[in-house]
Amino acid sequence: MKEITAGLALALVSSGGFATEPTTSLGGKAKVEFPDRDKLKEAYEAPGWKTLWADEFETAGLPDAAKWNYEEGRVRNREDQYYVRNRRENARVENGHLIITARHEPWEGADVTSACLITLGKFDFCHGKLEIRARLPKGRGTWPALWLMGSNYEQAGWPHCGEIDLMEFVGFMPDVLHFTVHTDAFNHSRQNQQGTTLEVERLSEEFHRYGLLWMADELVWFFDGEPVFRYANAHAGASQWPFDHPAYILMNLAIGGTWGGREGVDPGMLPSEFVVDYVRVWQR
Repeated sequence: MKEITAGLALALVSSGGFATEPTTSLGGKAKVEFPDRDKLKEAYEAPGWKTLWADEFETAGLPDAAKWNYEEGRVRNREDQYYVRNRRENARVENGHLIITARHEPWEGADVTSACLITLGKFDFCHGKLEIRARLPKGRGTWPALWLMGSNYEQAGWPHCGEIDLMEFVGFMPDVLHFTVHTDAFNHSRQNQQGTTLEVERLSEEFHRYGLLWMADELVWFFDGEPVFRYANAHAGASQWPFDHPAYILMNLAIGGTWGGREGVDPGMLPSEFVVDYVRVWQR
């Protein structure tokens, strides 16, 4: 684990945002300071959390239809894949893991198939703790993400609904994780999204825990139990803090697109797998 950087300097495009082009760096980087690191870790790991919802992926076959829905089609960011639903070739549970697979095959005018699992219409929550343990895919052109979108998305639209990117990764930067938040006031369309990067080796070889502590006054991101980024409620209105209403979970493997394909796509890396060990949500 190397230096954590944050602020307005990141050239990020969210997998959940509807960008047309990658943003550019605004210059300058600042460390994320955690003078209360021990207190945050204690709050995250403390007993007293009660399981609100979870999927341990223990039953082989298709993902649990009582817990997961799907996005379908070519959805955003000019990505290469067509998201399909209820297809084991693209999303299956096997040996205690969810495996999201991107494949090179023709489908509805696209050349790649993949899956985006969502809990919209099945489960959402407001405030609490979220943790997802996952192993990332590898290969230039991959763009996996673990994220939250406000459940009022269809009514409010993006970015008014708010988006929390628990983790994003692009294959042309194989040792870099991205943690970002998007709101009406701060988002990649304005080139001022709030986020941080973290350098970690062997992300495609090892499982890691991606966590979020969602409180009324602050969001705190965790990597393997360590705080890595924070976004405070400045009490400046919904344009900066749209996080007082429920959000749903999304997990997807995109290929190419405005950010994931910025350095091209290596067709030889397909099929590519994004492996999730568990998804857990707690509240007090």
